[in-house]
Amino acid sequence: DDARAAFQKARELDPSFAMAYWGEAMTHNHGLWRQQDLEAARAVLEELAPTSAERLEKAPTKMERDFLRAVEVLYGEGEKVERDKAYSAFMEKLYKKYPGNHEVAAFYALSLLGAVPVGRDEEAYETGAVIAEGILKENPNHPGALHYLIHSYDDPGHAHLAKLAADSYADVAPDAAHALHMPSHIYVALGMWHEVVASNEASYGASVSRMESRGLDNDARSYHAFHWLLYGYLQQGRYDDARRIMEQMKQYTEELPSKSARSYLVRMKGNYLVETEEWDGPFAETEVDMEELNLKFQAIDHFLEGMKAYRKGDAARVRAMLEKMASARQQASMSVTREGVPMCSAGSGYGKANQLDIDEAYILELELKGLLAMVEGREVDAERWLKEATDVQDNASYSYGPPEVVKPSYELYGEWLLEQGRPEEALEQFGRALKRGPQRVRALKGQMEAARALGRDELAKSIQQALDDIRNKAEKQMKGQLTLLLRPVDGINPG
Repeated sequence: DDARAAFQKARELDPSFAMAYWGEAMTHNHGLWRQQDLEAARAVLEELAPTSAERLEKAPTKMERDFLRAVEVLYGEGEKVERDKAYSAFMEKLYKKYPGNHEVAAFYALSLLGAVPVGRDEEAYETGAVIAEGILKENPNHPGALHYLIHSYDDPGHAHLAKLAADSYADVAPDAAHALHMPSHIYVALGMWHEVVASNEASYGASVSRMESRGLDNDARSYHAFHWLLYGYLQQGRYDDARRIMEQMKQYTEELPSKSARSYLVRMKGNYLVETEEWDGPFAETEVDMEELNLKFQAIDHFLEGMKAYRKGDAARVRAMLEKMASARQQASMSVTREGVPMCSAGSGYGKANQLDIDEAYILELELKGLLAMVEGREVDAERWLKEATDVQDNASYSYGPPEVVKPSYELYGEWLLEQGRPEEALEQFGRALKRGPQRVRALKGQMEAARALGRDELAKSIQQALDDIRNKAEKQMKGQLTLLLRPVDGINPG
């Protein structure tokens, strides 16, 4: 929105300035979020001139004409997935045509990330990372290159490669909520919980400052940062702070029950209940309107209701939730989109389910099948469903940030194995959980319990030290003993 306003101002100052129209049109494409307003973008271009040829005549330089040709490809004919690929191919040509131009390179790197249809395309991500790193060698403070490098390495196997970029990005744009949030993508992937908290306290605070200064409504709050902040607090064991966030999120959603607010509330509710196990508490009774929300949000909601019923031994209620989950998944599977996985801040930005949504909904469904079998005393069936859930999760794309399979399948299977007196197998499952979610506290605790049951005292001691370190850093953070970029907002004490 801010970029769009700037380009519109440029148009007012010089109605013949072709790149102002190009820039405004580009603001209607959010490649990383898998969002695009095609009609709005085309309308902007038509205000410059009615045809592509006439628009090119408005551009005085060769490079400006090439950027206009690129946007014509992006908003041309055909499905978005195909246009994204064609646009990226065109930007590759410009990258080769204008070697050393940082902006051309940055837009090419962005186009690569935006053109990946589903999952993590190692070749595309690696190419994007190499391009971003090339820019940063010459301009270490280039915000686009920092942003795209973080996204290129946004998973536990690669996150260490973007640690320096994450550490410096917030300083480059200290008033931009999204820039303040972005480092936490790397910090979550590395299990650096006090850095996750610091980034998102600052990010959420910046979004509130912007909202208040411009008189915007609640949807201007960075619910994305709020969600990640909640998860960071939960990993630190700061349950009182997490409760305050949940109370505030409920309030904001009641004030403006937008799709964005509701989609974040159901995810936050899921993360909160799984981590705190407050299944009899007030947030377990928080109802979220699922109308027009994506399959994965429906699946989380049904799973949480099923978990509540499981805790009460109510097999009929668990079965009812399973039927709803299966029905919703089967219906969504008939019209699955080819769009990829939104990388950040997407909220409710897409309606149809993509393959990752289908996979994650199915994992939760399998977990609930396992829980139903437990309630009914069918332990063989319980293991079959829990193991299948881990198999599906093995083959699903990595999901960024707080887990949207709110109870990771490896953890649930590991906990069941511990209950069955099978600690060696449980230890393996918790190890798998930690590979996908480093330093996740519930997985660490399960791993420690399994190690103790096996008499592996040194391993248990090292895990306890890791847990103590997380807690000690949290306590220092709350006492203000760590140097962090924070600001108090909405009753949150940044520590």
